[in-house]
Amino acid sequence: MSEWPLIVFTVAIQLAGGLALAATCFDWAAASSDMVMRPLGLAVFPLAALGLLVSLFHLGRPLAAWKSLLNLSSSRLSLEILLTLLFVGAALLYSHAWWAERADHRFALGVVTSVVALSAVVSSSSIYLIPTQPAWNSSWVPVSFIGTTLLLGGCAAAVVANLQGTRQFLGFSLGGAVVGSLMLIGAAIWMLSSWSRGAPDEFTAAQLQGALQLVTQQHPIWLGLHLVLAGVLPIVFAVLVWFGRSQVVAPSWMRILLFLAISSGAVIGRKLMYLAATAPGRF
Repeated sequence: MSEWPLIVFTVAIQLAGGLALAATCFDWAAASSDMVMRPLGLAVFPLAALGLLVSLFHLGRPLAAWKSLLNLSSSRLSLEILLTLLFVGAALLYSHAWWAERADHRFALGVVTSVVALSAVVSSSSIYLIPTQPAWNSSWVPVSFIGTTLLLGGCAAAVVANLQGTRQFLGFSLGGAVVGSLMLIGAAIWMLSSWSRGAPDEFTAAQLQGALQLVTQQHPIWLGLHLVLAGVLPIVFAVLVWFGRSQVVAPSWMRILLFLAISSGAVIGRKLMYLAATAPGRF
């Protein structure tokens, strides 16, 4: 079964969570007119709902997906689904607050939505920490998931921010993106290091070596693109903004293209993650 529904699901939920976090921080900072961040607030619910909907296509029986909630006491997957549903519900209320242009209680809604979103992201990463998948059974997975959330949320906020009058928040949002980038770079190094270590049994050793060879020998270009687009590119742009002699002003199409490139880097990294735990195949 294709892993693309899971890729879309995880990245969409993390992007939606990052947008909620960025918009909430903007409300807290009150950097400028709330119309600046309105596109981010409006996009939280559609992205979260899209991620949840696409995830159903990974199931053999999508109409029976509700049964996954029956094992909350013993199943990480059930907890992930519950937290994701709670996030989608909170995102609906939060996006409605932005749509209705009502500032009262919006910050509180944003805090709740952001907390639930981060909880859903952490819960989502925890289901991959299983001994039967040695390539995933390491803390680099949650680091990668959280890093993607911060990276995409920070970059999206930087793209939509009005560079005239909101430079302070632009720097703050790029700071979040840089933290996310560094986490993804660290996760990639951690991933390769964990795959290179010795293993107590032949099965684990074979799985780790297979994952290492698959990523570094068969798909090194994709690994490089992930590191460059999701790791180096946001840091370079942030440095240009922070330390440039004059304000960095780019046309709208260029900022959108930059965000798409960074998002592509995050998607490539997630694709490599799933690919590492499967039989060798074409990327």
